[in-house]
Amino acid sequence: MYRILIINLKFILILIFICFLSKSSYAQKSELKIAALLPLSGKYADLGKRILNTIQITIFELDNLDIQIYPFDTKSSNLGAREAFIKAREKNLNIFVGPITSETLSGLVEIDGFQKSFFFTFSNKENKVPSNVINFGINLSSEIEALKGLLKTRKDKIIFFGRDNYFSKIAFERIKSNVKVKEKYLYKNFKEINKLSLKATNFSYRNKKHLNQIKKLKASGDESDSNFAKELEKHDTSEGVNFKRVFMPSFNNDLIASISFFDFYDADYKSVQFITFNQWFNKKLLIEPSLENLIFPSINFESFKDLNKKYKKIYGHDIKNIEILAFDMIPLIASTWFNKEENYLQISDFQNFTFKGKTGSFKIKQNKANYNLNLYKIKKSKFIKLKKI
Repeated sequence: MYRILIINLKFILILIFICFLSKSSYAQKSELKIAALLPLSGKYADLGKRILNTIQITIFELDNLDIQIYPFDTKSSNLGAREAFIKAREKNLNIFVGPITSETLSGLVEIDGFQKSFFFTFSNKENKVPSNVINFGINLSSEIEALKGLLKTRKDKIIFFGRDNYFSKIAFERIKSNVKVKEKYLYKNFKEINKLSLKATNFSYRNKKHLNQIKKLKASGDESDSNFAKELEKHDTSEGVNFKRVFMPSFNNDLIASISFFDFYDADYKSVQFITFNQWFNKKLLIEPSLENLIFPSINFESFKDLNKKYKKIYGHDIKNIEILAFDMIPLIASTWFNKEENYLQISDFQNFTFKGKTGSFKIKQNKANYNLNLYKIKKSKFIKLKKI
């Protein structure tokens, strides 16, 4: 009986040893090699270098994992991207971060080895995404979902005011499906913003009506009318605009100029609600007084500030926009890679899973990252988080 017990004990010890070896080999899985297809020279070199900076910070924080990054310069061109991809494939690299846009990616589709590669791009394109690609950009669906409650909470119609391009036209269709649009105005260039905002606010008519009222009051000969006329002369109009909300799918100087002109033509934040898309907490927006109460969806601001503080301490300047996505992109790739036995990635490893990242939560579905965004308002030169509607 004792002999049987001893044999069984030896058998158990052997099993434990085998399990230990198995786990050890799993822990010593081959290193994760990632090729970064980024514009490190040319027109978009600043953006490419900022993304690479973020990747390097993230890799440093994951120093307990065996990760190697191999940067390849796309030279801010489709031809450069093709050359960079071919060089990466020659080094047997098949996991890619980048390129930045879907247009650049489309130039790689026909190259040998594309289908055997896995891409995590910074694009926010949602349709016709190749089966081996995950677009990590903050897409329109995520933003519309965050804005839906705000758009539907009021019955008054909305003015749509943006640049005449493909993005605005797609945005218009999505906005129109959630709220009634009173008028649509699309400007072709920066100079047209003034002309169209003048038209949208109906300023000329209101100003003329205002001046006629002043003229009549002065001609009445009544002292009270004369005093009232003096008060009216301090303003350009006395009648408000016939809308209460404006949606502007604009960014940076376009957005600032658009709202400033509306303000100039007596349609300011006190009487009109201005709504836009994700602005990456651009500090320039806090300087312009006419942007008070502007509402937009975005990632978690507290997380953004923490990551920006870390970034600025190392590189001496603030995060601007999409480079922050790498803070979640790289850990997601790494955690998936080191938690599976196979030395390859596939869409099913990520599809339909919800992840809690450094910028907030997101779900990979249909080859894109859908973000759970918050709403923010500019209030007294600060970004204030709003309660979900």
